[in-house]
Amino acid sequence: MEMPLISIIVPVYNVLPYLEQCFDSLIHQNYPNLEFIIIDDGSTDGSGVFCDEKAKTDARIIVIHQENKGLSAARNRGLAEAKGEYITFLDSDDWLEYDAVHYLYSLISKYECKTSICAISELTTKGNVINYGAEYGEKNMSTEEAMGRMLREEGFNVSAYAKLYKKELWQGIIFPEGAVHEDLGTTYKLIKKCPNVAYGGEPKYHYRKRQGSISSSGFSEKKFDIIKYTDEMCDDLAKYFPYLKNTIDLRRMHARFSVLWMIMSAKVTSPDIEKQKKSVVKYLRDNHQFVTKNPIAKKRDKVAIYLTMIHPALYKIAWSVYSKIRP
Repeated sequence: MEMPLISIIVPVYNVLPYLEQCFDSLIHQNYPNLEFIIIDDGSTDGSGVFCDEKAKTDARIIVIHQENKGLSAARNRGLAEAKGEYITFLDSDDWLEYDAVHYLYSLISKYECKTSICAISELTTKGNVINYGAEYGEKNMSTEEAMGRMLREEGFNVSAYAKLYKKELWQGIIFPEGAVHEDLGTTYKLIKKCPNVAYGGEPKYHYRKRQGSISSSGFSEKKFDIIKYTDEMCDDLAKYFPYLKNTIDLRRMHARFSVLWMIMSAKVTSPDIEKQKKSVVKYLRDNHQFVTKNPIAKKRDKVAIYLTMIHPALYKIAWSVYSKIRP
């Protein structure tokens, strides 16, 4: 019996040093029926030429060039072009195990679901490898369990990658263009459509964490999208999953801690950003009980909120130390 066509959507923008490994992981997939939708989002470093050359060697590779519109627009273009019954995403600086797609599809077949998720292996900026999610094993999750685990990042997170979706789930859903951290506005909507979701603890997706530019540049106001889309997600989920209140409350706080850290780590800000920073700190202080009285909050969270209540600078110092001792 012929296996269903699966589309792998790969947005590409100025990642030439990583493309060879990325494409190698695509063309050696052991799943037999694939198409690779490569969206060159206006690359200027030769990435687009590299993709065209690869397409000459493998008929499954479809390269589409467009002017630079951002990751969301590139993914949306890929969704519009994909012909597969199932969809998955690969960021072009990451790579897959050769059996990643087969593994994800086997989970869908086994548990008769429309979305499957695998664990992730992260290559850190220090050159270390961290496997996330293996301790959770294999599980057929209910919608609520999958949502809770995603919000708490227990083996997986809101990222679009490392997941295989039935294409029909995307009807009426697109990535918000012009935004950052766009996965916050999409992934939960897809899971909400699924009566069950399969999880596999084998790390088949390899995520490359690259050194960001926050420490050497200004803070972009686009980063406030993290809070915007987190709150939209949490507001929606609170209506449908009241038992996830502690998880939802904590997620709101994590979003603001993340943005606060990025603001305080940036060398250049502006009066408007400083004003919004005060608003973030005020929210954390006013809602400290989301952490201090939350039974699922970790010790790290409680230390962070207590330090922020004293002075945000103490939170920055503590997180800087924590970041240095992490793998």
